[in-house]
Amino acid sequence: MTPVSDKYMVHCSFCDSTNVKKIAVFGTAQLVSQYYCNQCKSVFEFIRWQNDLNKEV
Repeated sequence: MTPVSDKYMVHCSFCDSTNVKKIAVFGTAQLVSQYYCNQCKSVFEFIRWQNDLNKEV
């Protein structure tokens, strides 16, 4: 698998850290997943289809 550009990695909406953990597949809508940032201790949502670019075809 080839390395993925940082712009496609899940990153915290508040501090831009990539030190995050997925806590729920679905957030307030089916299009987003919920994550917890280990750096700033915030919960945030990330649009799921952005991560589909990480999958191999």
